[in-house]
Amino acid sequence: MKKLLLTAVLSTLAAPVLAEPSCTMPDAPKPVWESLKTFEDEGGKVIAFKINDGACYEIYGTLNDAKMEVFFDPNTGTELDRIAQ
Repeated sequence: MKKLLLTAVLSTLAAPVLAEPSCTMPDAPKPVWESLKTFEDEGGKVIAFKINDGACYEIYGTLNDAKMEVFFDPNTGTELDRIAQ
């Protein structure tokens, strides 16, 4: 019983850490290259890119020798969240 309770508590605490932003894909999204350029203009190096399950642009790259995961809104092209790995 203690193991089950501990697992439930740890899962609940970890959920916000694993949560990614969610977006709505518009009929005419901002071009992907604009989000990539924003990250590169900051000094970042893009390694990979995808549209995540929440329809946000998701960039994997490095910035100042740190691995980064950066999320952009396809509607506005603005950065939503950044996770250092």
